[in-house]
Amino acid sequence: MIQSEVSILRRVKHPNIVLLIEEMDTRSELYLVMELVKGGDLFDAITSSNKYTERDASCMLFNLASAIKYLHSLNIVHRDIKPENLLVYEHQDGSKSLKLGDFGLATVVNGPLYAVCGTPTYVAPEIIAETGYGLKVDIWAAGIITYILLCGFPPFRSSGEDQEALFEQILKGELDFPAPFWDNISASAKALISGMLQVVVEQRYTAVHVIDHPWVNGDGLSEREHQLPVAGKIKQHFNYEPKISNTTAGVSVITATPLDKKQQVFRRRCHQDVKHAPNFPHSTNPIVSPAGFTPKSEDGSLSSAHTVRSPTSPL
Repeated sequence: MIQSEVSILRRVKHPNIVLLIEEMDTRSELYLVMELVKGGDLFDAITSSNKYTERDASCMLFNLASAIKYLHSLNIVHRDIKPENLLVYEHQDGSKSLKLGDFGLATVVNGPLYAVCGTPTYVAPEIIAETGYGLKVDIWAAGIITYILLCGFPPFRSSGEDQEALFEQILKGELDFPAPFWDNISASAKALISGMLQVVVEQRYTAVHVIDHPWVNGDGLSEREHQLPVAGKIKQHFNYEPKISNTTAGVSVITATPLDKKQQVFRRRCHQDVKHAPNFPHSTNPIVSPAGFTPKSEDGSLSSAHTVRSPTSPL
């Protein structure tokens, strides 16, 4: 598992993905030095914010969908997208953005996958059904997160720890937007979530569909300033307590993994091209890159020269 994770981390470079800075291996351990993301996780951003609106939730999804679009362009599926793996990066100008981390379950998709893995609340129905799955399990997880961002609890849930009942709900995929929690949420947001949470994989949105959706790409932003009282519901449903770190270093050694040196060989690698990204807010205006920067990578995704974030968001 660690070989696959490190192999993928070496490949991915995107402003909304936690960067692997360096690898160091000894006779018994492998150290991964990762980019430090010290603003807590997604739930920290929401529960510590004084004001939280649909506009903010839209910006958060834009960050996440940008990371997913990039991964899927490389045929990489994350398989464990959840709030705990979405970390808040604090930029020098005071703005913030989300970065996707923890690639322990990520893999390259060369055909149908059958391994049952992930976190129950966010797992896609095709994983549970064991009929074979692919990239779109990440879209399902992102849809669950978007639902939570707007009401504070997941669309599919069971009493206590009844995982079987939860899985039955996920397999049925009967999506509901109960009152009064959804009364003030826009129809556009509900339509997007419905597209992301289609049980039939062929009908489910792709990451490109999500980014191009009016609720995400900026149309009608002025209509989404209603305060969303979701922080309390997140704390209640997920039994959540903030865990923001005060660490100030630029990089952090986050894992030390015992290795069988006869079977696993890792070379020391160091990225010399790590730079601070310029400030590009999430807006409807086209991105104009400064001299020397390329706004698009070869696969059409945002390059590492750009940072996807919004200065108006709690992110």
